[in-house]
Amino acid sequence: MFGRSPKENKPSDPTDLLDSMMSSQLAKAEEKSKEFEVFDSVGEDIDEERSEIVSNVEKISGIVSPYFIVIVGLFLYEDNFLIGTILITIGILSLLKVSWKDILNLIETIKSLFSSQNPKI
Repeated sequence: MFGRSPKENKPSDPTDLLDSMMSSQLAKAEEKSKEFEVFDSVGEDIDEERSEIVSNVEKISGIVSPYFIVIVGLFLYEDNFLIGTILITIGILSLLKVSWKDILNLIETIKSLFSSQNPKI
């Protein structure tokens, strides 16, 4: 039992060997294609779940981020007045849903109040 040498395999015909290799490769390819079909159907469900998760995270981020900006501005206000004030202002404006377009329209309205076509001097 321990003294026997292992049985030697005689090389078979190269065409038989090639056929057996090709058939095993085809079987593996078929298995993989079946796995990909399963993954494709699961992938669609995952994409829908991810898009739902992403939209929920965007909503939460839109709600939380202005408060975070204001809190950071309040912490920085003592050490750096300018940066703290800017962050607080940006946070409050984003909480009030004020856009740059609204701010520019307000500035133009104020300019038009102070400038007149016919000076009364």
